[in-house]
Amino acid sequence: MHISTVTQKGQTTIPVFIRRKLGIKPKGKVIFEQKGEEFIIKPLADLDSLVDSLYGSLKTRIKWNKEKAYQAVGKMLAERHLKTLK
Repeated sequence: MHISTVTQKGQTTIPVFIRRKLGIKPKGKVIFEQKGEEFIIKPLADLDSLVDSLYGSLKTRIKWNKEKAYQAVGKMLAERHLKTLK
């Protein structure tokens, strides 16, 4: 068990061994997911790499539009998050 202090701004430091194990890099983002009375911290996959990795994975006649892809992924993530709040 490790203890971390919360600052007046609500910030805390994730211990280095946890960041390494989860692959959280400087400037990386994390997700806080609630499971009952507990919260789980997960690294958020880089949106650029996620969207770019999907490019060309499906055959379609629709021209690739990165901005629309970002919006679709953002909407999907927001909907998934809202479901966890219920």
